[in-house]
Amino acid sequence: MLVVTVAAVLGTLTGAVVVPDHEATTGGSPANSSTTSSPSTTSSPSSTSTTSSPSPSGSPAPGPDASATSDPTQGPVSSEDLLTVDDFGAVGLTLAPERSDGRVELVVCDKKETLDDVAASGPMVQQFWSAGSIGAIEQAVATRDEEEAKEARRQVLRRLEACQRRPKGYWLYGPTHTERLGPETTVSWLGSVSGELNTTGRAPAGEQISGGVAVLRNGARVAMLDISWCQSAGDGGACVVAGDDAVEQLTELSRTAARRLG
Repeated sequence: MLVVTVAAVLGTLTGAVVVPDHEATTGGSPANSSTTSSPSTTSSPSSTSTTSSPSPSGSPAPGPDASATSDPTQGPVSSEDLLTVDDFGAVGLTLAPERSDGRVELVVCDKKETLDDVAASGPMVQQFWSAGSIGAIEQAVATRDEEEAKEARRQVLRRLEACQRRPKGYWLYGPTHTERLGPETTVSWLGSVSGELNTTGRAPAGEQISGGVAVLRNGARVAMLDISWCQSAGDGGACVVAGDDAVEQLTELSRTAARRLG
Protein backbone atom coordinates (compact mmCIF):
# COMPACT_ATOMS: atom_id res chain seq x y z
CA MET A 1 0.00 0.00 0.00
CA LEU A 2 2.93 2.52 0.25
CA VAL A 3 3.16 6.34 -0.71
CA VAL A 4 1.18 9.46 -3.12
CA THR A 5 1.93 12.79 -5.24
CA VAL A 6 0.49 15.34 -2.94
CA ALA A 7 1.36 18.08 -5.40
CA ALA A 8 -2.00 19.75 -5.08
CA VAL A 9 -1.82 19.48 -1.31
CA LEU A 10 1.87 19.90 -0.56
CA GLY A 11 2.62 22.27 -3.41
CA THR A 12 6.28 22.08 -4.23
CA LEU A 13 6.78 19.69 -1.33
CA THR A 14 5.79 16.59 -3.30
CA GLY A 15 5.19 15.01 -6.69
CA ALA A 16 2.28 12.80 -7.69
CA VAL A 17 1.21 9.92 -9.84
CA VAL A 18 -2.38 9.05 -10.64
CA VAL A 19 -3.49 5.48 -10.03
CA PRO A 20 -7.00 4.01 -10.32
CA ASP A 21 -8.71 2.95 -7.11
CA HIS A 22 -9.77 -0.67 -6.78
CA GLU A 23 -13.34 0.34 -6.05
CA ALA A 24 -14.88 -2.00 -8.56
CA THR A 25 -14.02 -4.93 -6.32
CA THR A 26 -15.95 -5.14 -3.08
CA GLY A 27 -13.58 -5.63 -0.20
CA GLY A 28 -10.65 -4.44 -2.27
CA SER A 29 -7.71 -3.19 -0.22
CA PRO A 30 -4.73 -1.00 -1.08
CA ALA A 31 -1.86 -2.95 -2.60
CA ASN A 32 1.87 -2.30 -2.84
CA SER A 33 3.03 -1.35 -6.31
CA SER A 34 5.50 0.79 -8.20
CA THR A 35 5.38 2.91 -11.32
CA THR A 36 7.58 4.81 -13.70
CA SER A 37 4.94 7.43 -14.42
CA SER A 38 6.15 11.01 -14.67
CA PRO A 39 5.46 13.25 -11.68
CA SER A 40 2.57 15.68 -11.86
CA THR A 41 3.39 19.19 -12.98
CA THR A 42 0.74 20.65 -10.71
CA SER A 43 2.35 22.67 -7.98
CA SER A 44 1.99 25.73 -5.78
CA PRO A 45 4.50 27.78 -3.79
CA SER A 46 6.01 26.05 -0.81
CA SER A 47 4.60 27.23 2.49
CA THR A 48 8.00 27.48 4.15
CA SER A 49 11.47 28.59 3.23
CA THR A 50 14.81 29.28 4.88
CA THR A 51 16.55 32.63 4.63
CA SER A 52 19.94 33.42 6.10
CA SER A 53 20.23 36.81 7.78
CA PRO A 54 23.62 38.55 7.86
CA SER A 55 25.12 39.20 11.27
CA PRO A 56 25.26 42.84 12.42
CA SER A 57 28.56 44.54 11.74
CA GLY A 58 31.04 43.79 14.48
CA SER A 59 29.14 40.79 15.81
CA PRO A 60 31.37 37.92 16.91
CA ALA A 61 31.47 34.91 14.66
CA PRO A 62 29.58 31.89 16.03
CA GLY A 63 31.67 29.29 17.79
CA PRO A 64 31.86 25.61 16.85
CA ASP A 65 28.82 24.78 19.01
CA ALA A 66 26.58 27.47 17.49
CA SER A 67 24.29 27.31 14.45
CA ALA A 68 27.13 26.28 12.15
CA THR A 69 27.32 22.93 13.88
CA SER A 70 25.78 20.26 11.68
CA ASP A 71 22.54 18.68 12.81
CA PRO A 72 22.50 14.88 12.40
CA THR A 73 18.90 15.09 11.16
CA GLN A 74 19.89 17.35 8.27
CA GLY A 75 21.28 16.32 4.91
CA PRO A 76 20.33 13.60 2.45
CA VAL A 77 18.83 10.35 3.67
CA SER A 78 20.65 7.09 2.98
CA SER A 79 19.64 3.43 3.06
CA GLU A 80 21.17 3.26 6.53
CA ASP A 81 18.28 5.43 7.76
CA LEU A 82 15.65 2.88 6.73
CA LEU A 83 14.37 -0.24 8.46
CA THR A 84 16.43 -3.41 8.26
CA VAL A 85 15.68 -7.11 8.04
CA ASP A 86 16.62 -7.33 11.71
CA ASP A 87 14.01 -4.70 12.59
CA PHE A 88 11.32 -6.85 11.00
CA GLY A 89 12.73 -9.91 12.70
CA ALA A 90 12.48 -8.17 16.06
CA VAL A 91 8.67 -8.10 15.68
CA GLY A 92 8.43 -11.65 14.36
CA LEU A 93 8.39 -10.97 10.61
CA THR A 94 10.83 -12.68 8.26
CA LEU A 95 11.05 -10.45 5.20
CA ALA A 96 13.69 -10.24 2.50
CA PRO A 97 14.73 -7.07 0.63
CA GLU A 98 13.42 -6.73 -2.91
CA ARG A 99 15.23 -4.82 -5.62
CA SER A 100 13.12 -2.35 -7.53
CA ASP A 101 13.94 0.69 -9.64
CA GLY A 102 10.32 1.83 -9.77
CA ARG A 103 8.94 4.74 -7.81
CA VAL A 104 7.17 3.89 -4.60
CA GLU A 105 3.45 4.59 -4.59
CA LEU A 106 1.41 5.06 -1.47
CA VAL A 107 -2.31 4.49 -1.83
CA VAL A 108 -4.57 7.36 -0.83
CA CYS A 109 -8.14 6.54 -1.83
CA ASP A 110 -8.37 7.27 -5.56
CA LYS A 111 -4.73 8.23 -6.09
CA LYS A 112 -1.23 7.11 -5.29
CA GLU A 113 1.31 9.76 -4.43
CA THR A 114 5.00 9.82 -3.59
CA LEU A 115 7.36 11.74 -1.35
CA ASP A 116 10.22 11.90 -3.81
CA ASP A 117 9.80 15.61 -4.62
CA VAL A 118 9.79 16.59 -0.94
CA ALA A 119 13.57 16.37 -0.69
CA ALA A 120 15.29 19.74 -0.72
CA SER A 121 18.72 18.52 0.31
CA GLY A 122 18.88 15.23 -1.55
CA PRO A 123 16.88 12.56 -3.39
CA MET A 124 14.51 10.20 -1.69
CA VAL A 125 15.52 6.67 -0.81
CA GLN A 126 13.22 3.68 -0.77
CA GLN A 127 13.23 -0.02 0.00
CA PHE A 128 10.85 -2.91 -0.61
CA TRP A 129 10.62 -6.10 1.46
CA SER A 130 8.41 -9.15 1.02
CA ALA A 131 7.77 -12.77 1.94
CA GLY A 132 4.67 -14.69 0.95
CA SER A 133 1.56 -12.60 1.53
CA ILE A 134 3.45 -9.90 3.47
CA GLY A 135 4.95 -6.89 1.76
CA ALA A 136 6.41 -3.63 3.06
CA ILE A 137 7.78 -0.43 1.56
CA GLU A 138 9.51 2.54 3.14
CA GLN A 139 10.36 5.84 1.49
CA ALA A 140 12.25 8.69 3.13
CA VAL A 141 13.37 12.18 2.17
CA ALA A 142 15.23 15.12 3.70
CA THR A 143 13.49 18.48 3.61
CA ARG A 144 15.16 21.88 3.90
CA ASP A 145 14.38 22.41 7.56
CA GLU A 146 12.26 21.15 10.43
CA GLU A 147 9.37 23.52 9.71
CA GLU A 148 9.06 22.19 6.17
CA ALA A 149 9.24 18.64 7.50
CA LYS A 150 6.48 19.33 10.00
CA GLU A 151 4.27 20.82 7.29
CA ALA A 152 4.94 17.91 4.94
CA ARG A 153 4.02 15.43 7.66
CA ARG A 154 0.82 17.32 8.50
CA GLN A 155 -0.30 17.55 4.90
CA VAL A 156 0.42 13.90 4.05
CA LEU A 157 -1.30 12.72 7.22
CA ARG A 158 -4.31 14.90 6.44
CA ARG A 159 -4.53 13.32 3.00
CA LEU A 160 -4.45 9.84 4.50
CA GLU A 161 -7.10 10.75 7.06
CA ALA A 162 -9.43 11.75 4.24
CA CYS A 163 -9.67 8.00 3.59
CA GLN A 164 -11.08 7.21 7.04
CA ARG A 165 -14.61 7.69 5.71
CA ARG A 166 -15.53 5.90 2.47
CA PRO A 167 -18.62 4.30 0.87
CA LYS A 168 -19.66 0.95 2.28
CA GLY A 169 -17.73 -1.94 0.75
CA TYR A 170 -14.60 0.12 0.02
CA TRP A 171 -11.31 -0.34 1.89
CA LEU A 172 -10.51 2.49 4.25
CA TYR A 173 -8.17 3.57 7.04
CA GLY A 174 -8.93 3.20 10.73
CA PRO A 175 -8.27 5.81 13.44
CA THR A 176 -5.02 7.77 13.62
CA HIS A 177 -2.54 6.85 16.35
CA THR A 178 0.11 9.49 17.08
CA GLU A 179 3.08 9.33 19.45
CA ARG A 180 5.77 11.86 20.29
CA LEU A 181 8.98 9.90 20.68
CA GLY A 182 11.18 12.92 21.34
CA PRO A 183 11.40 16.70 20.83
CA GLU A 184 11.99 16.24 17.09
CA THR A 185 10.50 12.80 16.49
CA THR A 186 6.83 12.05 15.82
CA VAL A 187 5.09 8.98 14.42
CA SER A 188 1.51 8.52 13.29
CA TRP A 189 0.05 5.30 11.96
CA LEU A 190 -3.29 4.17 10.55
CA GLY A 191 -4.42 0.60 9.99
CA SER A 192 -6.03 -0.31 6.66
CA VAL A 193 -9.35 -2.15 6.81
CA SER A 194 -10.75 -4.45 4.12
CA GLY A 195 -13.91 -3.32 2.36
CA GLU A 196 -15.62 -6.51 3.48
CA LEU A 197 -15.58 -5.07 7.01
CA ASN A 198 -16.74 -1.61 5.96
CA THR A 199 -20.50 -1.77 6.50
CA THR A 200 -21.07 1.79 7.77
CA GLY A 201 -18.62 3.98 5.85
CA ARG A 202 -16.21 3.98 8.79
CA ALA A 203 -13.80 1.37 10.17
CA PRO A 204 -15.50 -1.01 12.60
CA ALA A 205 -14.61 -0.95 16.28
CA GLY A 206 -11.39 -2.76 17.10
CA GLU A 207 -8.22 -2.93 15.07
CA GLN A 208 -9.24 -5.48 12.44
CA ILE A 209 -6.52 -4.48 10.01
CA SER A 210 -5.05 -6.10 6.93
CA GLY A 211 -2.19 -3.62 6.71
CA GLY A 212 -1.24 -0.11 7.68
CA VAL A 213 0.64 3.06 6.83
CA ALA A 214 2.79 5.30 9.03
CA VAL A 215 3.95 8.88 8.55
CA LEU A 216 7.21 9.62 10.35
CA ARG A 217 9.24 12.74 11.11
CA ASN A 218 12.64 12.92 12.71
CA GLY A 219 14.08 16.43 12.59
CA ALA A 220 14.06 17.61 8.99
CA ARG A 221 13.49 14.12 7.64
CA VAL A 222 10.14 12.64 6.69
CA ALA A 223 9.26 9.06 5.78
CA MET A 224 6.31 6.83 5.04
CA LEU A 225 6.13 3.15 5.88
CA ASP A 226 3.52 0.86 4.36
CA ILE A 227 2.91 -2.78 5.18
CA SER A 228 0.33 -5.34 4.11
CA TRP A 229 -0.18 -8.79 5.55
CA CYS A 230 -2.79 -9.76 2.98
CA GLN A 231 -1.25 -8.99 -0.40
CA SER A 232 -1.86 -11.44 -3.21
CA ALA A 233 -0.84 -11.88 -6.81
CA GLY A 234 -4.43 -12.85 -7.64
CA ASP A 235 -7.64 -10.86 -7.73
CA GLY A 236 -8.50 -11.51 -4.09
CA GLY A 237 -6.46 -10.68 -1.03
CA ALA A 238 -4.70 -13.42 0.89
CA CYS A 239 -6.78 -12.53 3.95
CA VAL A 240 -9.31 -10.03 5.23
CA VAL A 241 -7.81 -9.52 8.68
CA ALA A 242 -4.15 -10.00 9.58
CA GLY A 243 -3.00 -12.04 12.56
CA ASP A 244 -3.41 -11.08 16.19
CA ASP A 245 0.08 -9.54 16.32
CA ALA A 246 -0.41 -7.21 13.34
CA VAL A 247 -1.36 -4.09 15.31
CA GLU A 248 1.57 -4.46 17.70
CA GLN A 249 3.94 -5.20 14.82
CA LEU A 250 2.81 -2.11 12.90
CA THR A 251 3.15 0.03 16.02
CA GLU A 252 6.66 -1.18 16.86
CA LEU A 253 7.90 -0.96 13.28
CA SER A 254 6.57 2.61 13.04
CA ARG A 255 8.42 3.61 16.21
CA THR A 256 11.63 1.91 15.09
CA ALA A 257 11.46 3.51 11.66
CA ALA A 258 10.97 6.98 13.16
CA ARG A 259 13.95 6.60 15.51
CA ARG A 260 16.18 5.11 12.81
CA LEU A 261 15.29 8.00 10.47
CA GLY A 262 17.43 10.33 12.60
